[in-house]
Amino acid sequence: MSAAALTSITRSALSALVEREERRTGSRMVAYEVVAQTIGASSSWVRAFLSRSEGVKEPRITLFQNIRASYENLCSRVERENREDERRLRLIKGEIDAVTEGFGEQGRRQASPIAGPFLGKDP
Repeated sequence: MSAAALTSITRSALSALVEREERRTGSRMVAYEVVAQTIGASSSWVRAFLSRSEGVKEPRITLFQNIRASYENLCSRVERENREDERRLRLIKGEIDAVTEGFGEQGRRQASPIAGPFLGKDP
């Protein structure tokens, strides 16, 4: 892999970390600070690296490894959260299905989101 490709991949991973942290904290600047602390860099370096400033140095190998580890942790956390959401939604759907099972055919047609004469229109 070329140095340019490695830098690009590192920048993408770092950007994802900052974006996720920004959603969590509600502040881009706080996100830079948190991510910088996590990877062992300064927030000014994170900002400069992501903005492709000419004077910014490429990440050293230990910094790259920290970014990679943080990104892998983020991916694992997102996958775990998604599995938990899917499990929770399946449980709710099962409960809804159990309730609507007793409605009979007429009740199921009325409960169906695509049934009825007003398909796609307000009644």
